[in-house]
Amino acid sequence: MGIFCLILGLIILMVMCIKGIHIFISVFTASLFLAVTAWLTSPDGLNPLDAILKIYTTGLGSYFGAFFFIFVLGAIFGKLTAISGAADSVASFIIGKFGERAVIPSLVAACAILAYGGVSVFVALFTVYSMMVSMFKKANLPRRLIPAVYFAGAGTFVMIMPGSPQIQNLIPMKFLGTSATAGLVPGLLTAAFQATLVIFYLSWLFRKVKASGEGWVDGDAAAGKSNATQSAAKDKPQPHVIIALLPMLLLLSVLNILKWDPAIVLFCAIVSALIIYARYLNWKEIIGNLAAGTMEGVISLFNTAVIVGFGALVMKLPAFQESFQAIAHSGLNPLMVTAIAVGALVFISGSGSGALSIAIPLIASMFPAAVVDQGALHRVVTMACMSTTPPFNGLIITVLSVCGVRHKQAYGPVGMLTLAIPLVAMDFMLLLYAVLPASITILGG
Repeated sequence: MGIFCLILGLIILMVMCIKGIHIFISVFTASLFLAVTAWLTSPDGLNPLDAILKIYTTGLGSYFGAFFFIFVLGAIFGKLTAISGAADSVASFIIGKFGERAVIPSLVAACAILAYGGVSVFVALFTVYSMMVSMFKKANLPRRLIPAVYFAGAGTFVMIMPGSPQIQNLIPMKFLGTSATAGLVPGLLTAAFQATLVIFYLSWLFRKVKASGEGWVDGDAAAGKSNATQSAAKDKPQPHVIIALLPMLLLLSVLNILKWDPAIVLFCAIVSALIIYARYLNWKEIIGNLAAGTMEGVISLFNTAVIVGFGALVMKLPAFQESFQAIAHSGLNPLMVTAIAVGALVFISGSGSGALSIAIPLIASMFPAAVVDQGALHRVVTMACMSTTPPFNGLIITVLSVCGVRHKQAYGPVGMLTLAIPLVAMDFMLLLYAVLPASITILGG
């Protein structure tokens, strides 16, 4: 009965999110449903008031406090790359080099480089969206595939690469005491494997679309707003691509070579961006822009934290604990147990970063350094948190909304790129750890 109620709670959350209901209302409703049904099925167990007022809010608050500076400083850095024109400069350079004859590779590359350079995936979306609209129109490609191209670049192989400054690669460092390049060789090989699958899938998808005769259709306000923003951006001087890349390269270098705390690295990146982009910034508006970046980070953090609260509540449910213990004591390889546990929690909570903050402490206590290489755990949990992204994930909902399409139109390809292909890549990584010698897999930790 407990498992049935848990599944029903997930369905409620999924349906509400897909319907466009605000994430907090959706999560709170699903949390309340799970708390009440858990109490009804086991009156001596979880008290609904304690579940909401203590467990849920503690989970939300703990995550908010632990990752406040990473989210806020990351958002401010992304804001500076946007308002200075640096992100546009990098994206335009890449697209210009590839040319309109290679629309899809150029857009995928632009998204990937921005994401690996430390630009928030939300900022990267707004940076490349206007160019995507323009190039999709010229190539007569359907709008519904814009989200797929975006996720192919910013939400697949680049997110699992060792050295990435994205939150999925930073959270394990905090709990496991590892570096951003942990699991270097398996991570790079898996990223290359996943990138290959992504390229083959997109090639097949767009050949199929071209053959069907499906093309661009005008008709949403977002496109008009985007084109207006693009025209305004063209009138503003932008830094040369080399100058634009300098703060991003500094961020990657300090994070991966000096191995400083991610929050300190992001602060240094902000200072360098203020100096290097100085002539391209409107200093009269800089305080307002920094405040806007701060609020964007806080909103993104809050939207993730409310999911973490849901995950914290789920963890206290007898049905979840029984299932988790069954997985943990299944006798499977520790890395396989880790992948299954994290993947399940990601799908349940709808947030990769949120699931990591909940799952890693449990996994680290079960598999200490004496049992499993912590660098291997780091790379596996990073891959696992990107391998079971559900349709009610906050970023997916945001991307579809910005692109002016619905789940029914666009989720098929997006699901292939954020769920099906990553699951295959997860299996590939586990295979690598099974066959490669330890002297290779421990590199980069």
